[in-house]
Amino acid sequence: MPRIRRRRSALATILVGAIVVLGAAGTLVAVAGPYDVEIAALRDGIDDQQSTIAGRRSHIAELESRLSTLDEEVADTDGLIGDDDRELRLLSIRIELTADRFVKVLASREAPSSLHRTMAVDAYVINDERMNDVLTQSAQLTSTALEGVRHRMLYDSVIREAQRRIDLVDAAMRLTAREVVTLRSLVAEAADRQDGAREARDQLIGSQPAIQAEIAVTRTVIAEAEATITGLEAEILAFERMAVTRRWTGIQGADAGRPALAVKIDNVTRAHPQAGLNQADVVYEEIVEGGVTRLVAVFQSTSANVVGPVRSARTSDPPLLEGFDRPLFAYSGANRGTRDQLRASPLVDAGYDAHDQDYWRDRKRRAPHNLYTDTDRLWAHHTDRTDVPPAPFVYRYPGQELHRSAEKAAGVSVDFGLTEVDYAWNGSGWARTHGDRAHNDADGVRVAPANVVVQFIRYGRSLADLRSPEAISIGTGDAWIFTDGHVIRGQWHRPDASMPATFTADGEVIRLAPGRTWVALAKKDTAIWRD
Repeated sequence: MPRIRRRRSALATILVGAIVVLGAAGTLVAVAGPYDVEIAALRDGIDDQQSTIAGRRSHIAELESRLSTLDEEVADTDGLIGDDDRELRLLSIRIELTADRFVKVLASREAPSSLHRTMAVDAYVINDERMNDVLTQSAQLTSTALEGVRHRMLYDSVIREAQRRIDLVDAAMRLTAREVVTLRSLVAEAADRQDGAREARDQLIGSQPAIQAEIAVTRTVIAEAEATITGLEAEILAFERMAVTRRWTGIQGADAGRPALAVKIDNVTRAHPQAGLNQADVVYEEIVEGGVTRLVAVFQSTSANVVGPVRSARTSDPPLLEGFDRPLFAYSGANRGTRDQLRASPLVDAGYDAHDQDYWRDRKRRAPHNLYTDTDRLWAHHTDRTDVPPAPFVYRYPGQELHRSAEKAAGVSVDFGLTEVDYAWNGSGWARTHGDRAHNDADGVRVAPANVVVQFIRYGRSLADLRSPEAISIGTGDAWIFTDGHVIRGQWHRPDASMPATFTADGEVIRLAPGRTWVALAKKDTAIWRD
C-alpha cells in the first residue's frame, strides 16, 4: 500500500504568502490566518490517522511474521510426521524379520529335543535290551570295563549336547521375544508421536485463518484511516480556500483591511430605486413607525460610490451593529434620545453632521429622499483601522453540502405591516419583490441576494420616541435561513451585543452560500415560506 504523504497545495502556498505583511518599519510580520485553529486541528487529525496507519502496518508485519513462523512450524511438523512414518515402516519390517527368526529358532529346537526324547524313550520306555545293558553295566562299571565306559560317555555326551542345544534355542527364543516386545513398544511410541505431531500441525493450520482474518480487518482499518486522511486533507484545502475568500461574503478574494460601514437607507416607495444595495455585503430590514421599514446596508468587502437615499437613525441601530467591532455608522440625523444612545455606543459617527462634505443631494429627487454618500469617502477618514471586523455569517466552501436539515424552498413572504416583501428563488438568488413590484436598484438591477435570513425578533418601544418600535436583537429566537434553493429552520443566539448573532440548527452552525445576504428582522408569525 502506498505511503501517505501530506500534500501542500498551491493554494496553501498562496495562503502562506497572504499571512505575511509588512510592518510599520518595513519588517515582515506574521499574521494569524482566520482558520489556523481549524486547520491545525485537522492536521492533528491527519497525524493521528497516520499514527494509526503506522501502528496497524506494524501489526500486519507482526501477523505476517507469525504466519511465516507457523508455516515453518507446519513444515517441521510435517517432517516429524514423515520421520515417524518411515520409522513405523522400518519397525514393521523389523518385527516381520524378528518373527521369521523366532520361527526358525523355534524350529531349530525340534532337533535336540527330538534327540533327547529319543534317547530317553529308547533307554527307559522302549526297553531296548542293548541300551538297557549299557546302562546297567555303566552302573556296575569297574576300572577294567573300558568298553562300558565308552558307551556311557557317549550316551552322556549326546544327552548333554542335546540339552545344551535346547538351552541355547530357549535363550534365543527369549531374546527374540523381548526384541519383539521392544519393537512393539517402539511402534506404539512412534504412533503416539505421529498423532501428537498431526494434532500440533492441525492446531497450527487452524490458527492461520484467524491470523489472516485479523490481517484483513487491520487492512480495512488502514483503508478507513487513509480515507479519513483524504477527507481531512479536503477540509484543509477548503479552509485554505476560505482563508483567501472575503470573510464577509465567502466570495473569492482578499479581505480589505478596514472597518465595517453601515448606512441607513430609506425604503418607502418614494425612495425607490435606491443606490448601492447590490454592493452591500449584508442588508438588514427593520420596522420603523407606521409599519414601514428602513434598511441598514453594511459594507466591508466592497465599495459603492453612490449609496442612498440616506435617512435618520433609530435606537434599534446601535445594539444591532455594535457586534461588528466599532463600525462606522452613516445616517442623516436623529432625535435627541437616539443621538445620546449613539454617543454612548461603540459605533463611530460617520453621519451627515460629522462629514457633511462627503454627502450630497440629488436635485432630481424630492427631499428627504435624495441624500447620498460614497463609502470610500467615509472610509478615508479612518485609514488607521486595518483590522477585518467579525462577520455576521459563515459560508460554505465550494462543494460543501448544505446543512442536513435543509428543505427545498421556492420562496418566502414577510409582512412587516405597511411594507410587504417577497423573495423567490430564481436558480442563483432570491429575487425580491417590494409590495407588488420587482425591487430594482438605481442601475436597474434586480435585488436578488444569494441568501435571505428571516430572523424572528421582538419589538419594544423606543425610549427616544414612544411612537417608534425598537428591534430587540439581543437574545435568542427562531430563524429561517434561505440558501441555495432551500430553507434551514434553526435558531439565532446573541447573548450580548459585543458579537454578532450565531445561527444554528440541531446544534450545528448554519453555513450560507457565498454571496450577499439580506436579513428580515421580522416579528413572530409574520412570514410564510413556500416549498
